Amino acid sequence: MQQGERFRLRLALMGLVATALAILTGTTFAQTTTAADVNPKMPPAVSKPNNVADDKAIRATAEDFVKAFNAGDAAAVGALWAPDAEYTNEAGRNIQGRSAIEKLYADFFKQHRGATITVTVKSIRFPTPDIAIEKGVAKLTLGSAGDDSAARYTALHVKRDGKWTVAVAHDAPYLPESNEEALKDLDWLIGEWKILGKNREVRIKFEWMPQKSFIKKTYTVTKDGQPMVTGTQIIGWNPKLGRIVSWHFDPRGGFGTAVWVKDGAKWVIDAKGLLRDGSESAAVNVLTPLDANSFKWESVKRTLEGVTLSDRRPIKIIRVQSGN
Repeated sequence: MQQGERFRLRLALMGLVATALAILTGTTFAQTTTAADVNPKMPPAVSKPNNVADDKAIRATAEDFVKAFNAGDAAAVGALWAPDAEYTNEAGRNIQGRSAIEKLYADFFKQHRGATITVTVKSIRFPTPDIAIEKGVAKLTLGSAGDDSAARYTALHVKRDGKWTVAVAHDAPYLPESNEEALKDLDWLIGEWKILGKNREVRIKFEWMPQKSFIKKTYTVTKDGQPMVTGTQIIGWNPKLGRIVSWHFDPRGGFGTAVWVKDGAKWVIDAKGLLRDGSESAAVNVLTPLDANSFKWESVKRTLEGVTLSDRRPIKIIRVQSGN
């Protein structure tokens, strides 16, 4: 895909159909629809036992949408909408009617052959027996280009003549419940590791913090069985940079930050720090997985107050097995 053709496709598959519309228009749906949006006097509602069949029918419609979308069948997608359906994106563009919606999909399928979509239904509520509000997340992959995008969606379904169709759709940008997805490539680090040396040992522990938005690293250096030095590092996601970043704190009062970039199988970590006495340090640390139970650590391009320091020799770090 040429650079000029790239555009962020925020999909918002309003339950079944609206997802791709966000892509067709190049924008995202507006505010999430709720029962109160449909009728401000309507009290909150939850699914009840007698909604089981209807709940199943709406989920089946979402599955039908995925099949139709992945087959590039605009007519089948359009059939899932009510004749007088309405879709409004975040930019305020209003698309009315099944025919207009079907045309949007047809144009999209011509431009992006091989695009596929998945839908995860998060909830379905029934404010009345003939109205249902569906919320979920849709993820789009643009064929061989490998471009992925996602959006959360809300769809208002109506039941007419015993059939559920989408009447109104809105979307919102996708924001994961945690940063776990952004940090998943570091999941291999989770666990306890060790470095053995003469008369001393270094123990390193990586663990997920609550809600899996951060990874916490702690290390302890022991000599002759006695703890000598401890330190902490917090690894997270910076949405502004679109990068994994970290903050480290040493027990002497120093601290610093780093940006993590994946380069093939290895991780290149550009770190900068401030020592307790105010001295500035910098280094590029490289983590290279060797196998499931070991990785190599090396530190290069090291400076202290602008003065070049020698590189650190590579060190092999080994996973601590259970019981050790």
